[in-house]
This record gives sequence, C-alpha cells and structure tokens, in this order.
Amino acid sequence: MDSFYVIGDLYNSLFSVQVSNPDFLVEYKLWNQIKNNLPETYTMPDPIMIQFLDQFKHR
Repeated sequence: MDSFYVIGDLYNSLFSVQVSNPDFLVEYKLWNQIKNNLPETYTMPDPIMIQFLDQFKHR
C-alpha cells in the first residue's frame, strides 16, 4: 500500500511550541493514528513530564 504524505503543519496542535514548516511532509495515516490515540489536551513535550524531569535537573 502506498503512503500518502501531507504537510506536517496539520499536526502542529500536538506540539506545545508550534512552528510552521510547510516543506515538511508526514505520513497521513500514521500521524492520524497518533493524533486519534492521544488525549485531546495532550501536547508534546508533555508539560507534566517536563516538570517532573526538571526536578532532577536542579539536584
């Protein structure tokens, strides 16, 4: 089965820092599967995990 690629900006809502890069293409089926299996409010990197990791940075 052939892969279908779309502009990666369609998935910017998944990232806490949203940067437009119209030349970057991603596999549509794979990224839709990722997006559909994440909680609606999830962002990468996950802010809760970043806070957790920051605790160890200051030790």
